[in-house]
Amino acid sequence: MKKKEYPETVLLAAYEYIRRQKREVHPAGKFDRGGRWYPSEAEEQPCCSSIRNPSRAWPYSLMTHCRTLPHVAALYGADPKEVRRAVKDGAWEVLRAQEVLKK
Repeated sequence: MKKKEYPETVLLAAYEYIRRQKREVHPAGKFDRGGRWYPSEAEEQPCCSSIRNPSRAWPYSLMTHCRTLPHVAALYGADPKEVRRAVKDGAWEVLRAQEVLKK
């Protein structure tokens, strides 16, 4: 069976999602003095507006959201369904192989 080919943005989003889930990379943002995490301007997307604001009880609410597939897809301007398929198919592994070969 032939594997489906995905646009580069979909592959990049899928790879970024996997790396964020494995905590290899982190969303861009900063902590305030209360220990609450807020995304940077570049990281913030329209989907973030529906997430509760960080509080002392829930300081990582936005960070957790910024690791989700819908957020990462929005960050790359890709269709979340396509990104999910690319993750499921393992199509992002090509990018990991390229990264390993560069080292």
